[in-house]
Amino acid sequence: MKKVIIHALKDIHTVVTNKRKIGGAVEAKVLRLRSGEEFSFPVFTSLELTNGHYHSIGFITTDGEQFLIHVDEIALMQGLEHKLICQLENNVARKTLLTDTIHYLSRLCEINEGFVTAPFKQEVEALISDISVTELKHRGYEKTLPFLDENVISLKKSMFA
Repeated sequence: MKKVIIHALKDIHTVVTNKRKIGGAVEAKVLRLRSGEEFSFPVFTSLELTNGHYHSIGFITTDGEQFLIHVDEIALMQGLEHKLICQLENNVARKTLLTDTIHYLSRLCEINEGFVTAPFKQEVEALISDISVTELKHRGYEKTLPFLDENVISLKKSMFA
């Protein structure tokens, strides 16, 4: 998946609410608040919608701080992109999201052990490309998770991430 430019709060909401289906996360190059505070590479974790109006947005900073602010407090969001988790510039958010996704992937494989269906295989392939095979190997999952078996998924297909 290439990086995709995000144009509005609606796009952020779509990615956040469908993260299991489409994978990845939304990251901005810069987020500036009306107070003058500026954050580099925030990763958006939530966007609250009530009666068709966005009212608060949550994000993780590069320092690991989690913020939930009212959307009216945002002065500037520059360089919004939908990226694979392994492509995030924010190391804290990347590490957290990778850990969560690997845990989800492990549980998914544990529950589906012995039953390799087409939907299962598609979800595993999407998760692996979001995490990256390189990251899985680096964390030592190469031999412990059954989905890395050549019969289930082609490692070469997911190496691009």
